[in-house]
Amino acid sequence: MRAGALLAIGVTSLRRNLATSVAVIVAVTICLTLLGAGLLLRAQVHTVDGFLLDRIQVVIDLDDGISGAERDTLAADLRADPLVQNVRYEDKAQAFARFRHDFRNSPDIVSGVSAADLPASFRLTLADPRRAGEIITYYTGRDGVDRVRDQRALLAPLYRILDACTIGAFALAAVQALAAFALIYTMIRVSAHGRRRETAIMRLVGATNGTIRAPFVLESAVAGMAGGLFAAAALIAGKIYLVDHRFARQTAFPLFGWEAVWAVAVGVLLIGTGASAAMAFVALRRHLHV
Repeated sequence: MRAGALLAIGVTSLRRNLATSVAVIVAVTICLTLLGAGLLLRAQVHTVDGFLLDRIQVVIDLDDGISGAERDTLAADLRADPLVQNVRYEDKAQAFARFRHDFRNSPDIVSGVSAADLPASFRLTLADPRRAGEIITYYTGRDGVDRVRDQRALLAPLYRILDACTIGAFALAAVQALAAFALIYTMIRVSAHGRRRETAIMRLVGATNGTIRAPFVLESAVAGMAGGLFAAAALIAGKIYLVDHRFARQTAFPLFGWEAVWAVAVGVLLIGTGASAAMAFVALRRHLHV
């Protein structure tokens, strides 16, 4: 059977079972949109992490009672450490000036803090920021060291929120996938019942199982492709109206780019088409025994 004839049969069957077909397309669209949103959230996590990797420092806060000799020894060890790319000493006055700049929009906070309340510190830029844990472990507890901080830890709440949203999107997508499978199974049963005489004739004339399956699988694949297209359109619209306009004014972190959107859009289209066809194949083996 030629591809054109199969496609015509699939489209005709979708039109014949319009209500069920629309329900399948809607379910697949919601499922793939949630899946795509989860993938884009993961892309945002990688974008933020890559942006911060070369900007976030490790800070070694010093005890107020540290001696000059202890400070010089610590500085020399840091400059000789192959993990440390750059070392900058910040005294209390410089720390207070930076604090006032960072909280310039919160005068009540600044008014309650003085230079004496802030520690002097060494601010480190690492050759490989991923190995910050080694620096923290090695220099914690050294003479004159109060604590060692990885500034990336300050963003842990942001990462937790993004991870929670990602997991939630994937979980909802999985639930919606079950609903889509149930609807595809129903669509196949309705379609098979409507074409039972045609199927019986095909068996009598010696049609192979693949030939009998093909129209039903194609019908489901077309529905999945339609859902994938609608999901891709929803993701593109979200990028345009939410990411590029609504959230574009925030300047703290870069947002994922169009390359991630196009990759996810192609992915959900292929997943929608392939998974719907596979679901139809499973339903056919159970219902038509072919």
